[in-house]
Amino acid sequence: MRSFKLLIVVTCAALTAEPVRSAPSETRITPPGATVIVEFAERVDDAVSRDLLDWIDHVADQVSMPYGRFPLATTRVVIIPTEERTSSGRSPVPFGRVTRRGGETIELYVDVDRPIADMYADWTATHEFSHLLLPKISWRQKWISEGFASYYQNVLMARAGQYSQAQAVRKLSQGFDRGRGSRPELSPNQAAEEGVRYARYKIYWSGAAIALLADLRLRSRSDGKESLDTVLGRFQQCCLQSKKRWSGIQFFTRLDSLIDEPVFMPLYREHADTPGFPDTNNALSHPLLHEQVLGVRTSPN
Repeated sequence: MRSFKLLIVVTCAALTAEPVRSAPSETRITPPGATVIVEFAERVDDAVSRDLLDWIDHVADQVSMPYGRFPLATTRVVIIPTEERTSSGRSPVPFGRVTRRGGETIELYVDVDRPIADMYADWTATHEFSHLLLPKISWRQKWISEGFASYYQNVLMARAGQYSQAQAVRKLSQGFDRGRGSRPELSPNQAAEEGVRYARYKIYWSGAAIALLADLRLRSRSDGKESLDTVLGRFQQCCLQSKKRWSGIQFFTRLDSLIDEPVFMPLYREHADTPGFPDTNNALSHPLLHEQVLGVRTSPN
């Protein structure tokens, strides 16, 4: 892990007989080409905070893997300690979200009493960081933003060694099964209209399936020279910093403009307004999924 550059913003605290040791209110980490500002919403013990900062540094490295640099120049991460009884199930990170008002901020609710190894094994932070690979997408095509993040959460954790390839394939397969069984009468666009409360698995996993299909088509036709990674890398250089909110058609059309032959809009026309679920059986057994997509990669540093 890289060393941290500390920025102490709040320098005074209430005097007590035994001062509470806590992390600085803000800490800067520097993944490739970027600054990530990590803030603790509440005081956390120094040893715990150091472990959590190492973990965030690791996740920032993960999302730098697709094209060798962090997606955005500046991002803020807010760690919000939460008590175990408020957790959903047994997840050490029961909730996360990305807000894009006044700059991108990732909020992570973290059970700070859990062992740090549990954080590394959990997918929530990787999912939220993966949202940064895409621009703001219209809620009417929420399946693209949530689906691509769901795809990359598994791909990046395999590349970083948190999952074996077999585990990643199993998790993708299980997700696709959930998506297939969720509101089969709806298309992805209709599911987005219904909202996450009523069609969560259809939204998350239909988009992940389309991301996988696009990735494999790009790799197959280019002998591995093109991929979803490389196309998103080109999009990052030209367009990701834009403040506009993209429709699904606008985004997929722009991605197709960055490659020689369209891939994304043909998939959109095939699946976006079609009830049911994309066929992923052949994709999950495709040799390129193991040989290239899930291949373990070290940090870009």
